[in-house]
Amino acid sequence: MATQDEVYAKIKEVLIDEFEVEPDMISMDANLFTDLELDSLDAIDLMVTLDKELGIEIKTEEMQEMRTIKDVCDFVLSTAGND
Repeated sequence: MATQDEVYAKIKEVLIDEFEVEPDMISMDANLFTDLELDSLDAIDLMVTLDKELGIEIKTEEMQEMRTIKDVCDFVLSTAGND
């Protein structure tokens, strides 16, 4: 099972590579929408990319509850533990 650091590193990689977010803007407490300036379409793209990269299914309504990178990490870790 992946650690929080591993999940965070993957999310950070996706945000940098796919969404051109500056690395210094990314932290566990960064808000996806206000700090990283993602919009709802970006959130869907992030969800799809994480589905592919991490092998987990994130439903739209679950993604809507996530605001920070920590929220996403926590969800991934809790989902991965339920396989």
